[in-house]
Amino acid sequence: MKIRYVDYGVANNFGDYIEINKELKKYPKLYNTILEHERSHTKKPFSLQDLKLDLFNKTPTLTLLKFCFKNPSTWIQFLPIYYKKGKIIYDINLILIYLFFVSLQVLVFNFFF
Repeated sequence: MKIRYVDYGVANNFGDYIEINKELKKYPKLYNTILEHERSHTKKPFSLQDLKLDLFNKTPTLTLLKFCFKNPSTWIQFLPIYYKKGKIIYDINLILIYLFFVSLQVLVFNFFF
């Protein structure tokens, strides 16, 4: 699979290619873990396998957070929908995860208040 180096986000699998932040090259262990994660995704727009992969991510969270704080251009990775080069890009897994947590928060709020 082709790899494209970009200066934003962390990494994304677009089916035919993977975009990965060029700054990750400075962190080989994190780079390899993230690349392995992206290669594990299917080419389908949505699958339960991909959702499970994102929910139970093996990327070291603290190391990834440090990387994100050192590189603010990575914060776009946490947007479920964004605009890039004339296209609207959406991450269905992130949308579902956000909807789950928002729904959970609404249910808990309504239960206690």
